[in-house]
Amino acid sequence: MAAAYKVLKNTAKAGNAIIGAGVYSAVLQSGEAWKEKVIKIGNNTDDPWLDYVNLFQKSPLLQNNIHTPCVDRVYIDHQSEYYVANMEQLDTHTDFDNDLKLELCDSIKNLVMGEETKEEFRETWAEYSEFFPSGIDHFFLLTDEIERETDCFTFDDEEEWDGVDDYARKLDLHAANIMFRNNCVVITDPWCTLRVEDNPSMEDYIDKSDDKDIEYQCHIWSN
Repeated sequence: MAAAYKVLKNTAKAGNAIIGAGVYSAVLQSGEAWKEKVIKIGNNTDDPWLDYVNLFQKSPLLQNNIHTPCVDRVYIDHQSEYYVANMEQLDTHTDFDNDLKLELCDSIKNLVMGEETKEEFRETWAEYSEFFPSGIDHFFLLTDEIERETDCFTFDDEEEWDGVDDYARKLDLHAANIMFRNNCVVITDPWCTLRVEDNPSMEDYIDKSDDKDIEYQCHIWSN
């Protein structure tokens, strides 16, 4: 993990503000805010976010799907256990109130888990065309693939996979992993692994660091 922390520090010291962090990664604003680009630095090359990027960039069904983040470049150093990605900066909120966003996020999670049908989802969100500018069916192409590639949906699923494959993909669709581009829904990171709690947290590292070069500039991104 030391290599990831060194890259984080050097990237921040170069003038890129840390704007958010999670367990696996930290996100820095790339240069000036008007460029609307971020740098994502991860401390584990088994982060299933890398699987997600590979999925939507390689799948014929998902290429150019507007509900996935635009990722320009990913550098992975397996030996040193870190990765660096350049991608678009997304919004954590919409023009609508936050309660509606949370309701939408819960509905998306329920859809992927099979607890809400496509018909129910369509009926609930049909009037909010801003969320799905290419139509809800276009969004379903992504949620179908996420559902297909998810190993663990429930606690019972986790029990079955525990000890068999600690890197199984566990559904992690919460509000911090669903963002927006001009009100268009973007699923940024649908999975974690069963071993996520054992992974040294980038967020904790930043919060506990006494290094002046490693501190939040503003909290506008979570991952």
